[in-house]
Amino acid sequence: MLLSILIPTHNRDCSQLVQELLSELPEDAEIIIGNDKSTDKDTIAACQLMAGWKHCRVYEPQENLGRSRIRNRLMQLSTGKWLLFMDADTKPTSPLFIRNYLEAAEQHPADIYFGGMVNTKECPNGCELRWTYESRHSARHTVEYRQTHPYSSMTTQNCMISRQALSQSPFTEEITGYGYEDTILFDSLMRKGKRAWHIDNPLIHLDIDTNEHFLAKTREALRTLHSLPIEKRPDIPIVRMYNSLQRRHLYRLLALVHLILLPITRRILCSRFVSIKLLQFYKLGYLCSL
Repeated sequence: MLLSILIPTHNRDCSQLVQELLSELPEDAEIIIGNDKSTDKDTIAACQLMAGWKHCRVYEPQENLGRSRIRNRLMQLSTGKWLLFMDADTKPTSPLFIRNYLEAAEQHPADIYFGGMVNTKECPNGCELRWTYESRHSARHTVEYRQTHPYSSMTTQNCMISRQALSQSPFTEEITGYGYEDTILFDSLMRKGKRAWHIDNPLIHLDIDTNEHFLAKTREALRTLHSLPIEKRPDIPIVRMYNSLQRRHLYRLLALVHLILLPITRRILCSRFVSIKLLQFYKLGYLCSL
């Protein structure tokens, strides 16, 4: 089989996304939805429905596997030469979404292809922090920037990887919570010399986290990062800053400042007056406090 589209989901009805994909799906392709122990009734009903659709399969583990393990299981269940990972809360911007990926694979030989992500045009009320954070980094989502920084902005929200490459370097199952599984995967693939190619084929991220939820996910991701062995922590800016503070024996001081100012910073970050610099301070301070 040429292509397997792999969509993990947890309490998100992705049937509309799957319908859109089926409208242009080649015959030599499949869609596998990984229902990672959803409790939402609509999601469960949608998965039961999609299990009967042509070219579709639904995998339902007995326990919640988490973001890394569910993706590895979907890879093991699939049969395609190419594995196209998509998040359940996304929507293609092009009616030729699948074709764009397959044409890129024919014209530009590589191991990994990334189509990019774009924000919704309007910010939902109460979601200012995540929406602004993504919008401020929109320049990094352009195909021109991504081609010159091929490994700096890749996620499995919208990514096609060769089976051979991913089999050699699967998602690390040491990560059981949220955060950084993508970063570690692509860092591993880069170290193995796998080639990446970026195309202009974005998905829209539909479910923007509320301010409180985004901060909660940020904290969980930083706990994941902190739990990793030092040799497995990715070479990213926040790790470099943390290491620098640690060498200078200043990380305890920043942790103390973070805890003292925590009520004020959280109140500001959860308001409509978004400060990305304050968010960066919050993240570094929280990491130091761990």
